[in-house]
Amino acid sequence: MPLNPPRQGQPLGFRCYPAVSGETTLGTPEAQVWSSIRQLTSLGVAEHHAGRHGNPQIRDRRAAARNVRLYIQQSSEFYAVAYGAKANTAPLLYYYSFLNLAKALCELKRPNLHARPDCYRHGISWRPNPRAVVNLETESVTITTRGVWHLLWEALMGGHCPAPNPARLRVRELFALCPEISIEFSRSFRQAQRLLDLVDPEILHDAGQATVWTRFSVHRADLKLQRLPAPRLQAFIQNGRGGYSEVRAPEPHLRTFETAQPANIGQSAFDTIHADIAQFNLFTSLDEGKIVYVVPVTARFPLRLPQVIVLYSILYWLGSLVRYDPHSLAFLMDSPRWILLDGFMSQSRVWLLELMEWAIYQTETTLNSAR
Repeated sequence: MPLNPPRQGQPLGFRCYPAVSGETTLGTPEAQVWSSIRQLTSLGVAEHHAGRHGNPQIRDRRAAARNVRLYIQQSSEFYAVAYGAKANTAPLLYYYSFLNLAKALCELKRPNLHARPDCYRHGISWRPNPRAVVNLETESVTITTRGVWHLLWEALMGGHCPAPNPARLRVRELFALCPEISIEFSRSFRQAQRLLDLVDPEILHDAGQATVWTRFSVHRADLKLQRLPAPRLQAFIQNGRGGYSEVRAPEPHLRTFETAQPANIGQSAFDTIHADIAQFNLFTSLDEGKIVYVVPVTARFPLRLPQVIVLYSILYWLGSLVRYDPHSLAFLMDSPRWILLDGFMSQSRVWLLELMEWAIYQTETTLNSAR
């Protein structure tokens, strides 16, 4: 049966968050991002953003502002110490920095985090094998009793975390979902990552019909490589409003999909479309200063994992190696696969910081250097 042609509409660009920002810095990107995040140590700024995260009561916003200040201050100080540390200690310090940054985001979503027992558990665990060094083919972290890991997942995904207790996440599969270190992964494991490039994603609108919708394409070869039939792809990205329909692609090597039911233009239309995009669970990376979008193929995990959670989980594992198993860390540093871990710490860790800033401010920011 021939496919319908795509709807005709005016393109409005594409982004993961309703707000978008472009910034240029003379300094390092990390310094610029931290300058932005540290604005939340101002009680007025933190109170305002607690309101944006859904806290209408003044009492709740003020409580969130006081607590966020504490988490941000500690996170910033851990990060500064980690930045000057060596590879055999830095991952643990960076993990504690991001643990506090995660608490800050969770506090903005739901104030008085410290009054709940979840605040005092990691929610994720790892223990070394005393009889052997780590094996990246088999290593895993375990999601356990509710803790900050679950709260962070909920802050990002907007619903109750359905992770079973326990739930295992294989470290190799987590690395397979990091687009910013795709070269390092392919060299380490001689295989492609479990990611689908999104081709020409667009938000479009039709002024005559007063509707707005989303369209994107994927490479047929990528679907074949991932052994992912189009119906399974559509199941990954359901939006609760009829999902996405396949339409005629502009090129034979592509398959194209668009929102099955466009949203009517109104005050909340773009909120609806961005809620649909959030259901993609898209991952992002930078390519020549531009943001690119990919769909993670997460069928091997017991639940959907947002990009921040993937990076946060790997960082927890690396921090645990530093804390519990320095012998394995030394072994990895002397192995050919150190390129993967070093790439994660130099690239993914910085991208995690940027993604946390996006989540805190609900704004997709492109940061460019003026040098």
